[in-house]
This record gives sequence, C-alpha cells and structure tokens, in this order.
Amino acid sequence: MKIAIYSGSIPSTTFIESLIQGVAEKHNVLLFGTRNESVLYSLSSIKQHTNSKKPIVKGIQTLYRLLLLLFVSPMRFKLIFEELKQLNSWYEKYNRLNKIVPVLLHLPDVFHIQWAKDVEQWSFLKDKLGVKLILSLRGAHINYSPIADPSLAQSYKKTFPKIDAFHAVSKAIALEAQKYNAPEEKMTVIHSPVQKEVFNAFKVYKKKDSTQIKVLSVGRFHWKKGYKYMVDAVDVLKKKHINIHYTIIASNQVSEDILFQINQLGLERDITILKGLSQSELFNKYREFDALVLPSLEEGIANVVLEAMALGIPVISTNCGGMAEVVLPKETGWLVPLKSPQALSDAIIELNKTSELELQEVVKRAHEYVKTYFNAEDSIKKFLDLYVEVLQSN
Repeated sequence: MKIAIYSGSIPSTTFIESLIQGVAEKHNVLLFGTRNESVLYSLSSIKQHTNSKKPIVKGIQTLYRLLLLLFVSPMRFKLIFEELKQLNSWYEKYNRLNKIVPVLLHLPDVFHIQWAKDVEQWSFLKDKLGVKLILSLRGAHINYSPIADPSLAQSYKKTFPKIDAFHAVSKAIALEAQKYNAPEEKMTVIHSPVQKEVFNAFKVYKKKDSTQIKVLSVGRFHWKKGYKYMVDAVDVLKKKHINIHYTIIASNQVSEDILFQINQLGLERDITILKGLSQSELFNKYREFDALVLPSLEEGIANVVLEAMALGIPVISTNCGGMAEVVLPKETGWLVPLKSPQALSDAIIELNKTSELELQEVVKRAHEYVKTYFNAEDSIKKFLDLYVEVLQSN
C-alpha cells in the first residue's frame, strides 16, 4: 500500500514525523511538499518526492517530472491542464503545477491530508482518479478558521462529504467538524500520541521549598492561547498578596498587547517571557515549576498538557476544545472556565494548598491516564487500521 502523508512541508511537526515513521514500518510512505531542510529517514519505505525552496531548482524539478509523467501516464498529464484552467493568475497556476505534478507522477493509494485548509485543492484526486482521501482534523483549522473566514466554511461544507475518512484529535473536534457536513460515520478519534521517552522521564512530584508559587505556560503568542487572562490572574493574585511568578515560553515574537498589559499592571517583576527551548531543555525546565497552566480559548488537545502529565507536572487548564477529555477535575488536574482570571487564580491557590501526597496522587493518575490513552503504539495501530479500512471500502 502506498500512503501519502501530506503536510505540505518536510520536515513536519513532531507528531506527523512520528506518524510517518510508524506507518513506514508496514507500508510505503510518500512525502510531498517543500523541503525546508534535509531529512534522512532510516527506513527505505519512506520516499521523498519534494520540491526545493530554490525557484530555479524547483522549476527544473517540475519540468523533469512533467516529461516523466507524459511518458508514464498521458491521461494524468492531461489532467494537470484541466486543474490549471480553474485558476486565474499565472503565479497561481505555476505554484499549483509544482504541487500537483509530483503527486500525479507517484500516485498514492491513500492521500492523508494533515491540515483541513488544504483539503479542497486535493479533492480532484478522488473525483478524477479514485484516490482515497483521509483528512486530519486539528484545533485551529476547525475551531475558529472557518468562523473567521466564511469562504473557508463554504469550502469545507462542499468538500467534507467527499472525504473517505476523518481523523479527529478529540471528540470535541469531531463534533465541530460535523457542522461543516463531515459525516459522523466517517469519523475516527485518534489522540495525538506522547512518545515513550517522555513517559520514561516521569518523576514523582515534590512540592518546592519556596514561599513563591511558580507557574508556567508554553506556546506561541496568539490570541487563542489566552495569555491575557492569565496575566490578569497574576494581577488578581498579587492584589491578594500572594507571591506568584508566571513564566511564558514561546517560540515566536512577543505580543505587544501582552507586553503593554504587563506594563500597565506593573507586573514586570512577576512575569518572565522566555524564547522557545529545545524539547529536552523544555522538559527539564518544567520541573522548576509548581504547575503548567493552559489558559487557551481553543485547542484540540494541547500537546504541552499531555507532556506535562506524562512527566509528572500538575496541570491547570481551561475547558476549551477537547481538554475536558484529558483534564478530569480533581482526578488528573484542574479544569476552569474560559476567559476567567478569577477561576485561574482560584485554581492556583487551591493547587498550592493541596498537600504533597494529594498532588502526587493527582499527578500519578494523570500520568497513567495519558500513558493508557495517548501512547504512540496504539495511535499508530489505529492509523494503520484506518488506512486498510478506507482502502477496502467501496
């Protein structure tokens, strides 16, 4: 079986790279898209048919592939021009040409699209060539992008009924996608897995010998991450004379709005912003804090929360997206309402008052829960079963 795992860029996210490696143990995996950096895969079953970032090299690649395609399949060669006729500008036509030629030349049995926004441009593979399409459903592309962009919502409603199967990272995302005509019976929930080495790094939680409460958030600066509400929560705690320090670790540029808010509230000494760290550095950093806080307005199921639970760090999360599927109140963590600085501050106070023994029990349950439902082996098996099921379906 030839399975294309398409994210549009190589290398992709940690989860998608793990999926590629796992699926390649059983099937041939085809990779298409832009090669942002060189990746050497250990398995020969992973085939890269990528485009260079350099315009001249990319043009030569496409010309060579066009000639090969004309020889291999004149019918698919002709299909290119049918697709290009739908576009207006020459720039759009050229970019589209570069994308579709490698796929038509090395046609897969299953084309697994990783980002919902890409789905419409690949629906022709099913319509014209009978390729099975699977679409992964993740937070932003379903939760708010189609709300912010009505044309995207219409695109989803038109295209989703054609898809052979959907992979949703949470039950909440699966339900949201049904608003855009994704059939319920084609939906499979497969959680994003946590890697074995993260579970192996678990340590029994110990309360810090400090009068200061230290909490951490990890994630890029974006309005959906809800940092403004956590900054306000710090302000609430400071006004109660509680010694709190909040750290944000983000890989992108610091939000001016957040910097202004911190300055206006006089919290410059109480909030630290750090540049993104490598995974190993980040995991070591977690242990300096009393808890991880996720103040987001929307998520699928946040990887940072899963990783914290796997490592043995207490978690406070807003009840957004699929977070209630993993953060079970007082069982595996603290779950609070959206957009509520008061609820966030109350949860921090409650966590701080919880005994070390009780926290160890919460952390242990969280670790075991994630280990049971979010392990990589089970996740890959579910994907393999899904591919076989889709290929065998009419």
